[in-house]
Amino acid sequence: NKNIFNPLVSIVIPVYNGENYLKEAIDSALAQTYKNIEVIVVNDGSSDKTDEICKSYGSKIRYFKKENGGVSTALNLGIEKMKGEYFSWLSHDDLYYDDKIKVEVDYLRELDDKNAVIYCDYEIVNENGVFQYNVVMPHFDLLQKPYRSLFLGCLNGITMLIPKNSFLECGYFDSQYRCVQDYDMWMRMIKKYHFYHLDKIITKTRVHSQQDSNTSPSTMIEGNKLWEKILFESDNNLIVSSFDSEIRFYSEMYNFLKNKQTNCV
Repeated sequence: NKNIFNPLVSIVIPVYNGENYLKEAIDSALAQTYKNIEVIVVNDGSSDKTDEICKSYGSKIRYFKKENGGVSTALNLGIEKMKGEYFSWLSHDDLYYDDKIKVEVDYLRELDDKNAVIYCDYEIVNENGVFQYNVVMPHFDLLQKPYRSLFLGCLNGITMLIPKNSFLECGYFDSQYRCVQDYDMWMRMIKKYHFYHLDKIITKTRVHSQQDSNTSPSTMIEGNKLWEKILFESDNNLIVSSFDSEIRFYSEMYNFLKNKQTNCV
């Protein structure tokens, strides 16, 4: 019965030295109007006041602390510990609108395919939380045209609602990547699961000087490594279904990489 679809959603917040923004992120998760949630915070070996901030929430959150291993390992621990049927990622420096989970569960409730992945548009804010611009994602069936998703720019992980089952089938985040683990994961999932674009803005992504994509020297190296992997593992049939011909695919990839940094974070 669609009317009684009320799954437990696990909001997982990985954090490393996030004292500047973490409280805002946790508060935005706890403020969700959809109440069947749990909030899991994974401290990835922080050396600042992250531990103190997390402990101040007591039983309102489920808190786990581990040695530093990168965001992939923190996300994976959150997935292992989650009790929910659906996973929702929230970076420690980003924010949810208070109806983020409700809007996505309402949308999923109307779908026959409960193993679908929902993704949305999003808002960019600066380090003070001031609006900069909106990012609107294209709308098409990524399962039918998976390689077209390469040129969307990144699907934003914090906008998504993901069935836990998909991690059991596609594997967890690849810990060899510290910067592009999300894009690697979406490329694996896109080949097996329907991604539905929900035309709403229900999250805020913060752009600031401390984030990994701005501070990690490995970002460019990882981006190149991931593109090589995608090309090496590419499926000709899926390329043709996405672009009508291999030549067009490689032509568009050349133009994309020529005009952008060869990374996606």
